[in-house]
Amino acid sequence: MPNQEDGSAVEQMALLLSCYISFLARTVVKVLFVCVCVCVYFIFLAGVGCNSVEKKIYVNLNYTVPCVRLLNATHQIGCQSHLSGNVGVLHVLESEENLDWVLHSGLTPPYLVILESSLFTRSIMMKLKNGSSRVAGVAVVTPNANPSQGTSPHTSCPNENTGVYTENYDPTMARCNVTVWNPLGTGLSYEEFDFPIFAMKEDNDTQVIRQCYMDHNRAGNGSTPQYPLCAMQLYSHMSAVTDTATCMRRNNINFSLSPEMVCDPLSDFNVWASTRPLNNTAKGHKEGESVVLAAARLDSRSFFFDIAPGAESGVSGFVALLAAAHALRNATQEAPPPRNILYAFFHGETFDYIGSSRMVYDMEKNNFAVDLDNIHSVLEVGQVGLHAESRLWLHSDPVSRKNSSVNEELILRLQSAASGLNVSVEEPGFSQPLPPSSFQRFLRARPIPGVVIEDHRSAFTNSFYESMYDNAEYLNISYPPDLTPDEQLEYVTDTAKALTEVATVVARTLYIQAGGAESRLGSINADPQMVTRILYGFLVRSNNSWFQQLIPSDLMYSYLWVQGAAPPNSTERVGFCMRSAARLSKALSPAFDLHEYTSKDYSTWTESRWKTIKGRIFLVASHELEVNFWASPAPRRLLGGASFCPPL
Repeated sequence: MPNQEDGSAVEQMALLLSCYISFLARTVVKVLFVCVCVCVYFIFLAGVGCNSVEKKIYVNLNYTVPCVRLLNATHQIGCQSHLSGNVGVLHVLESEENLDWVLHSGLTPPYLVILESSLFTRSIMMKLKNGSSRVAGVAVVTPNANPSQGTSPHTSCPNENTGVYTENYDPTMARCNVTVWNPLGTGLSYEEFDFPIFAMKEDNDTQVIRQCYMDHNRAGNGSTPQYPLCAMQLYSHMSAVTDTATCMRRNNINFSLSPEMVCDPLSDFNVWASTRPLNNTAKGHKEGESVVLAAARLDSRSFFFDIAPGAESGVSGFVALLAAAHALRNATQEAPPPRNILYAFFHGETFDYIGSSRMVYDMEKNNFAVDLDNIHSVLEVGQVGLHAESRLWLHSDPVSRKNSSVNEELILRLQSAASGLNVSVEEPGFSQPLPPSSFQRFLRARPIPGVVIEDHRSAFTNSFYESMYDNAEYLNISYPPDLTPDEQLEYVTDTAKALTEVATVVARTLYIQAGGAESRLGSINADPQMVTRILYGFLVRSNNSWFQQLIPSDLMYSYLWVQGAAPPNSTERVGFCMRSAARLSKALSPAFDLHEYTSKDYSTWTESRWKTIKGRIFLVASHELEVNFWASPAPRRLLGGASFCPPL
């Protein structure tokens, strides 16, 4: 047991600890040094563990999703913190007019601003960016329900510099001169912020933060808040800076046996399959092989890393195409059409068409199972969530279709395939460029006939394009109350029914386009049960019993072992071997193979690496107390030596 003198020392140490709080985490050196001082003292003099001291100081936030740094050929975008994190006094922003406290009149800067999602606008964020010397960071509270008004942090003209429309290909249609596809786009995702911006769920953490602010920081009756104040620290330091060329060069600088990478090219895999197997060993042109390419994109993004459901922008299209492929399984086996159907799901399309440009590049270099000469036509399924009405719009390129009768045939076949279904198919009725689509990258290589199916006639009907609100709720996916997860998995929603109609149109069109007999169209129908399961898995709950059956136990090859279903009253799954024509191909921009990091023809996007992503709150003491404390010799006597814990 400590004696009375030790107890007095512990009390003094508590005072020392409270004074240290105000500058904890300003730099890594300070943090480490303070922790060492505090821990050594408590371990040897007070017998208290260091972990318990830290827990008494900090409240760690359980759910924090950052905005991260991305780079391309010319600049960097996104957010980051200092190496030791950014610390600021909490301020809950109640309105845009309340910004004056943060930017000018508040007496305890820098501030870490808590924003409700309704205030996460370009206007407010740009004001905070321009006043960043007084802003330590921003935390956005994401709501449990979508906002009533649409918003998109993407640009108003997605992928405007890497599509087909350039100075060399109908410049009058370049840069959205005819149609602004994403009129709600604010471009916020493409701004650079020199402070961290995190998303937080509306949960217990946010309640603790609000209460801490109300108890310590909120000024009342014109008075100034008194110390100690509630503060927050956000860690999201990014290793890469400047642009892609700079970070790739630094990746190649070896100062040690284990060099540290600072950035990585954005990359993944395209997924492709065909109704008849293609010899993937012999690359390049296949004599006598004619292929109808059916395409959809796989990816999406939002302002915040890893919150990108992409329900309308991505999921609706690839679910419709997956269901169409499933619907064609029997017809293509029982009465194979003369042409092959190649299903391609492209990754990285949001970032200047990474996946599609890679496939085109590989076809041109004879490094794919077929080449561009083998492609008869393209049918791409885009955003098909069918929000406003059950109507699909058929978009084609006004330049290439002038000399192509295949385009006209494809459009007529789409209209014929919709006959008798609860969805109509129409052309926009006026000349405009293709919407942002993978098909544009094929047109850059050669004038291939093709059509892009969308649910919008001109500008997007998607009110939350590339935002965290483009989710299951936005697609109106809902379930009756009290259903178990397995019951929800099987419940056919209205959205699933609508997408089933779209998938049926796509399947029937592909079969006719490949040369199949029209007499078989009535037997080609997408399965609503399949559609509802896929939607549930991608947008509601990925960890479900149906997905578990399909997960391969190894990488995807021509033959793969899947886990299978568990028999009744058993937890042991019955696996089996399945033959599949599905394959993976690299979705890495050719710019990185060519080492052309300033390329204007290919995507040059990279993502910075980082080490720590976290947030925490604590009480911070006055800076004046810091100064007065270190001016006193008492702490040196308390610690038993003038040189043990000097001022930092």
